[in-house]
Amino acid sequence: MPKIRFLTPADFGDMCDIIDKHSSGMGAWCNDPEAPTKQNFRQLAKDHVDLCFEHAMSSFWGYFDGSGKLVSWVNFTRWADNDNITIRSVIEDPEAALPRQDGAAWSDAAVDLVNWGIGFFWTDGISTFWSRLFAGREDRHISAHPNCMLTQYAREKVVDIPGGQRPPQEYQRVTWSSFDDATAIYRFNDPLPMAAYLQSAR
Repeated sequence: MPKIRFLTPADFGDMCDIIDKHSSGMGAWCNDPEAPTKQNFRQLAKDHVDLCFEHAMSSFWGYFDGSGKLVSWVNFTRWADNDNITIRSVIEDPEAALPRQDGAAWSDAAVDLVNWGIGFFWTDGISTFWSRLFAGREDRHISAHPNCMLTQYAREKVVDIPGGQRPPQEYQRVTWSSFDDATAIYRFNDPLPMAAYLQSAR
């Protein structure tokens, strides 16, 4: 049976195996096999994962198929408050032949994994999710999948980041590195956060 569980540094090798099947950030984070190759992407992505494992505010989850193989993983990063969290990266194994809706960029497994994380943090009181999207490729972000829970959230573009530039200091919790391509930071606000839900249920 497929399962979702927390990932630890012991899973690092399997996570890197998935990274090695992609050749660029746009290819990995947009799940786009046609994205142009970027030099050093794989090593930079692995270094980033290693750094996040050392970060107390980061949480990794993985989706394992029926054979027990890791086929997708996601990284959530908490902020210093109790209201915000970043969906920093989502990636899936392009060779796993995972089921997906017709024409969908992301597999059902990856969407289930992200939804699981969103639900987990929603019950913890998180009301706002953040993510960095590639400009012009927003339709390939996991949040655009019709079954992703973020489609029920109010989406707002917060700031554009030109290619080659670092994000503003105040958004370091969302992302801190420069990308070759233009990107933008988006905020997803929950229309019914946990506190309001509990109040309405009384």
